[in-house]
Amino acid sequence: MIAIKEIAQEFSLGEEELIRHGLRAFLLDRMRILDAECRARCAKFGAASLEEMDELIRTGQVEEEDILEDFQEVDYLTTRIQHIQRMLEGLH
Repeated sequence: MIAIKEIAQEFSLGEEELIRHGLRAFLLDRMRILDAECRARCAKFGAASLEEMDELIRTGQVEEEDILEDFQEVDYLTTRIQHIQRMLEGLH
């Protein structure tokens, strides 16, 4: 296994800077995956966000039981995305 020190030297970075770059890339990748899942679940109902899904329920355009599972999952995914965004801010 190649050591962090070797990679850092290869790219003229400090080990801590390399680790920060790696963590940033990892978190961005996870956030993209969660965002894609969130968008796919919203799109099933012609919505673009959790708020739009909520509006569909409130206005009676969609029955709550038809959207509930996806709504709950989008709520969870939205919370996870926000948490990752806070972690990314903490890396700077």
